[in-house]
Amino acid sequence: MDRKVVTQTLELERSFVEPVVKAVLHTILFHRCFGNISPRENRILKSVTYASVDCADMLAAVDDKVDELMQNLSSTAASRSQISLYFTETKPRKAWFTKSEEEVCWEEWVITIQSKVCRTERELNQLLDSAEDQAKRAIFAVIQEMDRNKDHIPLIASSQSNPFPHHIVVAPATGLWSSMIKRAMRPGIP
Repeated sequence: MDRKVVTQTLELERSFVEPVVKAVLHTILFHRCFGNISPRENRILKSVTYASVDCADMLAAVDDKVDELMQNLSSTAASRSQISLYFTETKPRKAWFTKSEEEVCWEEWVITIQSKVCRTERELNQLLDSAEDQAKRAIFAVIQEMDRNKDHIPLIASSQSNPFPHHIVVAPATGLWSSMIKRAMRPGIP
C-alpha cells in the first residue's frame, strides 16, 4: 500500500505559529480517531474554532512537539521549520525463521512553517488577519482531504478509538548558526 502524503505551507508571524499549528494537528488527529471519542471545541486567534479529541495524552503530545517546533524558530528573524504527523499500522513481518511486526506508514501530513517577526503594531494586525485566514483555510483543507481520500486507510482491526499509532516529528532547524548552537546545547539530542 502506498502512503498518502499531504503537504501544507503556513506563513505566519511567530506569535501565531503555535496556536495555528496546534489547530491543524488537532484537526487531523480528531478526524483520524475512529470509535467513541469525546470531542472538545477550541478557539484560537479572533474567530477560528476547531475540534480536538479530549484526551490528556494526545493534548500533551501535541503540546510537546509544538513547543519543540517553536524552539527551532528564531524569535528575532524570519525562519523556517517543518512538523510532520504520520499514521502507521502494525503489520506482521515474515522472515525465513522468525516472525516479527513492523510499523508501516499509510498517511503523512507535512506542515512547513515560515515564520516572520513583525516590527510594528499595524504590521501585527495585518499578520493577525492573515493568520486567521490561513488557519481557516488549513483546517478546511484538512477536512476536505479527509472527506475526499479514504481509500488508503487500512482496515480497522482494533476496537480502540485510535487503532493506528501516530507520530509527530519536528524537523531540526538547519542553516543558521544559532540553531546549530541551540542543538548542540540541548542534552540528549544529536
